[in-house]
Amino acid sequence: MKDGKNKEIKVSILFTPARIGAMELENRMIRAASHEGLADWRGRPTDEQFLFYKGFIKGGIGLIITGYAGIMQSGKSALFHMTMIDSDKLIPFHKRLVDKIHQIGGKIVLQIAHCGRQTWSSETGKPLLAPSAIQCGFYREKPKEMNEEDIHTVIESFADAASRAREAGYDGVQIHGAHGYLLSTFLSPHSNKRTDKWGGPPENRFRIVGEVLKAVRKNVGMNYPVLIKLNTFENASDGTNPEECVLISKMVEETGCCDAIELSCGTSEDGFVMARGDFPTKAIFNYLRPYCNYNPLVKFFMKTFVAPFVKIKQPPFSEGYNLDASAMVKQAVSLPVITVGGMRTKRFMEEAIVAKKTDFVSMARPLIREPNLPNKFKNGITESASCVSCNQCVVASDTRSIRCYYKEAKTN
Repeated sequence: MKDGKNKEIKVSILFTPARIGAMELENRMIRAASHEGLADWRGRPTDEQFLFYKGFIKGGIGLIITGYAGIMQSGKSALFHMTMIDSDKLIPFHKRLVDKIHQIGGKIVLQIAHCGRQTWSSETGKPLLAPSAIQCGFYREKPKEMNEEDIHTVIESFADAASRAREAGYDGVQIHGAHGYLLSTFLSPHSNKRTDKWGGPPENRFRIVGEVLKAVRKNVGMNYPVLIKLNTFENASDGTNPEECVLISKMVEETGCCDAIELSCGTSEDGFVMARGDFPTKAIFNYLRPYCNYNPLVKFFMKTFVAPFVKIKQPPFSEGYNLDASAMVKQAVSLPVITVGGMRTKRFMEEAIVAKKTDFVSMARPLIREPNLPNKFKNGITESASCVSCNQCVVASDTRSIRCYYKEAKTN
């Protein structure tokens, strides 16, 4: 590219066009999903949700991946006001959101999920579902071990949710197979102790994911972009590791039903493995559910025993902490790879793409604080995100809608 004086201008690889399946993107920066809490009580998208996304589009992001949308009431999150896509009655509300996104030039993919054992039956009104009757170390409620009917109902519900997303006009769907939610618990030997065709060796643990991908593809057609999010690592001796993530990624590609893989890490019971940085002890007691604040015994127990234990388990923050695993996956598959986790500086992201460790970079926390970060990078205003990884936004999502609490504290 040349300027008005015919001087060569070097274009950052971050801002070169790229494709995910049939979807053309203007750049390689993606807004990664994070729980938003901006839907209404029934899970319908709202004007507030549109305004939240609008900030990213005006800020120069190439693609928005929404916070997870529930495919079934049994998979509804315990966090504040989860978006839902479990009924045809919700399609008009999603379409209204998507139409407004497209009117301002944005592209948006709906992440679809079942929370599995990472929720409470008091929220879902249904028994919790999991591959094995093993409770999550964070939510502490024993789930039901799924039978064949349960499994096939979940597969059909993912496919139905994808159909609704397409009808609403979303540019694609992302299947959530990470972070300890239902599909992730099938993939992980830590949470899947089954001895039938849905458990045991990796091929069996992958079976439900493969069936979901095939069912989704059948419903949405060959040209509709379908993405998946996978874990590279879990903080358990028998959990998912990078080597097995490579194997799972190969199986994803072999289905012929997926257009891109996003890589992350961690589960709820892992503490802050997924969102590394500060351990927000004070925020935990400011924002967690009321019983943590009002029951002195619970508060004492959590502060004295739980918080220190989780903090000990937390790996240190380093920029791009999923990139080593991502590079392994990138060498093993031909699908585009998206990597999230600690992306902070422009040069680091550029070098990761040039070195073929990933094809796209995705971010959540930095964009909550600076929705216009892509434009700041593009225009040379800054070389690094201002997010300090305080993780208050992660903790507060239990009872409040998404925002940057560190920014608020500095302003007030």
